Amino acid sequence: MIGKITSGRSFGGCVRYVVQKDTARVLDGLGIRTADVKRMIADFNFRRSANPELIKAVGHISLNFSEQDKPKLTDEKMLEMANEYLDRIGIKDTQVLFVRHEDKSHPHVHLVYNRVSNSGKTISDKNLFHKNAKVCRELTKAHGLFLASGKMHVNRQALKGADKVKYEIFDHIKYAKAVTKNWGDFEQVIKNRGVGIIFKHNRNTPAIQGLSFSKDGYVFKGSEIDRSLSYGKLNAEFNAIALDTSYSLAGTKEPTTMQNLVNEIRNHIQSDHTGTSLLEVLLQSELPTLATEPEPFIKRKKKSKAKGKSRGMSR
Repeated sequence: MIGKITSGRSFGGCVRYVVQKDTARVLDGLGIRTADVKRMIADFNFRRSANPELIKAVGHISLNFSEQDKPKLTDEKMLEMANEYLDRIGIKDTQVLFVRHEDKSHPHVHLVYNRVSNSGKTISDKNLFHKNAKVCRELTKAHGLFLASGKMHVNRQALKGADKVKYEIFDHIKYAKAVTKNWGDFEQVIKNRGVGIIFKHNRNTPAIQGLSFSKDGYVFKGSEIDRSLSYGKLNAEFNAIALDTSYSLAGTKEPTTMQNLVNEIRNHIQSDHTGTSLLEVLLQSELPTLATEPEPFIKRKKKSKAKGKSRGMSR
């Protein structure tokens, strides 16, 4: 399930678009008469008049489901999920029109709502884009619908606005991670591909607490794009690469125990979603004890020391 959110000025244009399609089917109307298009538009505009300063009073959401869920999505089921979506995302106490379309292969429903509430107040759209993805995922799981395994299964061409930019950033970061091994190179690659990176520092120390990515006027926290892209996860991944590389550059073959540790760290990074740093992982692991000096050198030192003592006694 994917939600696409837009806002506009004309209830007439929006209502006609969603209702007058050949395959359109009105499922329900909250606070409006659904007998015909003229009454729907009139009811929306009447409520809108209570807050004339709000220019973009028209809210529109398209909820899109996987083709695999088509047999499950009766009109009743789709209406139930649409109402639950509105409740979780925070759109309440206002007029809403629910219209199902059958013009595409995947099931989808259009929600036209009034951004002027029943009490005449403005329904803010400030945090809707950030809540949208989370709520869609939660409802998909809760209702046992198809959940694509990873972002690679998402139809990029169907995305618009913030969702489209978010997935573009994800694709650019995925490429940058594949061709770089440290923060410096990573930053340069994503900047060359039009993505900005913003680090959040602790107020009292230079320590980095988080990061965000920006593109085309949109800014997202790394964890909002994907849970694997928080600062903690990315930093731990680059640290693991550095740890692996440092042993390779030493010109010695890594002990099996150390290689196993590196692999465990990587597995931990991929499976854990708590932002655990590499240092914390290392502190939780039993590191193999490595000799600080090769044994032959240690023995030579002992002999040399003994020889010195012998010379001192002869004097």
